[in-house]
Amino acid sequence: MDTSKLQGRRFKNQEELLEALKVLYAEDKIEYTRQRGADTQFPINENDQWIILNDCLEGAGSASDYFFQDMWAAREIYRSNVKHVFDIGSRLDGYIAHLLSMEVHVTLLDIRPLPKKIEGVDFIQANATDLSNIPDNSIETLSSLCALEHFGLGRYGDPIDYNGWKKSLHAIKRKLKAGGTFYLAVPVGKDECVQFNAHRIFKPATIINELTPELELHEFSYIDLSNARIVTCLKGGDHKNYAEVLSPQMVISLKRDYNADVLEYVTKNLPAKYQTGLFTFKKNSLTLPDSLK
Repeated sequence: MDTSKLQGRRFKNQEELLEALKVLYAEDKIEYTRQRGADTQFPINENDQWIILNDCLEGAGSASDYFFQDMWAAREIYRSNVKHVFDIGSRLDGYIAHLLSMEVHVTLLDIRPLPKKIEGVDFIQANATDLSNIPDNSIETLSSLCALEHFGLGRYGDPIDYNGWKKSLHAIKRKLKAGGTFYLAVPVGKDECVQFNAHRIFKPATIINELTPELELHEFSYIDLSNARIVTCLKGGDHKNYAEVLSPQMVISLKRDYNADVLEYVTKNLPAKYQTGLFTFKKNSLTLPDSLK
């Protein structure tokens, strides 16, 4: 539809705009029929139309938080060269599809049923706050993208569990094998809250403190939608016990027990109420004493 015909016009409401789009649709239909002429191919069947009016007003696509988080995690999996990933609750039509296109086998866990068998996917319907049906120290690579924040809020049919997110992180620590990698995406912000029953918003330190010292932080980034990019704040290096804070103001080397003041600086400078935080953790190879677990 030629939306240039709408330029300069003001519409009082959506209904008025819709009527204008219907006029453009009718004009397009007349022009299509004129161009078809006597050709018998692709006739318009008046009883089989699929009328779409709004797409002409849309852009070429949108790059949402899901777009960036799915791309980030899939890229990390590609670089790691692993061929089997366990995943908890990530998007089937985004991240999981990316993995399958790279011929990575996926064991998908979700509290909701998966209606159809998908080639390359082993599905386990399970509550991720427990994971009792998976052996301890058995998973090399595990991911969970924008799922943890929902656990225990009842949104997806799960029972209310105030500590559901925390139980899941502890289960993940048990299931990862030494040297295993965990990719996590959750909403992060300056202040913690629950927007019931949609999701929780975490401070980055809450996630990190819950997983360390058994797991070592290797990266913390967040999605900056306003600039369509991923901003890396903390980055570790190949099993070396350090990280760097990357920002215009500072570059600081950190020991494994990262400086809480630096993380607080990163948290306070998050540019909105909340962003999608991206974490990479690796499970330490050394056996920790019970006092540190």
